[in-house]
Amino acid sequence: MHTQLIAELPTPTDESRPFWEGCNQEQLLLQHCGSCRHVFYYARRLCPACGGCDLTWQACSGAGQVYSYSQVQVAFQGPHWQSQLPYTVVLIDLDAGPRMLSRWLGPDGQMPRVGQRAQVTFPLVEGQRLPFFRAEDEVGK
Repeated sequence: MHTQLIAELPTPTDESRPFWEGCNQEQLLLQHCGSCRHVFYYARRLCPACGGCDLTWQACSGAGQVYSYSQVQVAFQGPHWQSQLPYTVVLIDLDAGPRMLSRWLGPDGQMPRVGQRAQVTFPLVEGQRLPFFRAEDEVGK
């Protein structure tokens, strides 16, 4: 893993602020609709399933499995990202229901596998904890 992570930091909105505050507490919070019980990610004002506005935040385990991944070889965000290359982005099917786009953290050169179990982890990047993923058996190492 790279010694110092860099990332595009979020600009929380009224809708997303609880999500980012949860990350800073090392909790992955997802919105739940009280009307239809749909669980979803990313933060929104209305339920994407039924349009309801009875939304609450609930912590989930942060566990899931790799749906897909891609290794990034080019510093699209500018030369300050050169030190991060290559890095891997993943789509994780969370056990709680939603699919989440994030970044994969693993031993250098180790790519995820489709179907591999993954767990959220919250590295601190410039004062904000971000929800990245690693192999479930690598958490805590």
